[in-house]
Amino acid sequence: MRRVPGLLAGAAAAAAGALILGEYELTGFTPVVAGILFGLIVAELVTVVGKSRDVVTAAVSSALAAGGLLWAAWIFAAHDWDYVPRGAWVGAALAAAAAFLWIRTPERRAAGTRRGT
Repeated sequence: MRRVPGLLAGAAAAAAGALILGEYELTGFTPVVAGILFGLIVAELVTVVGKSRDVVTAAVSSALAAGGLLWAAWIFAAHDWDYVPRGAWVGAALAAAAAFLWIRTPERRAAGTRRGT
């Protein structure tokens, strides 16, 4: 049942990140890098608070990360979707992918540890 507080923390982080990131210029390579980092931060916060790594948590975290980055791009574009840069859409897709993979593949990060002996 800790999944809900984790997802709420992720939603708060995505909202705060969107409001902060929306004040910066999201052109060029910036939204791509921001998308990856945004996804990792939201996913890590969700897993630390929620202690859950199931598919539902990963999917919702992906949506939160992508939504947060798109909200930032919408703020940057002065609330007009026509002016959202293409890189922001790519960054949102990368945010979703990064969040999902971060939650669902913990074994790769713990490659140096042994499983139960």
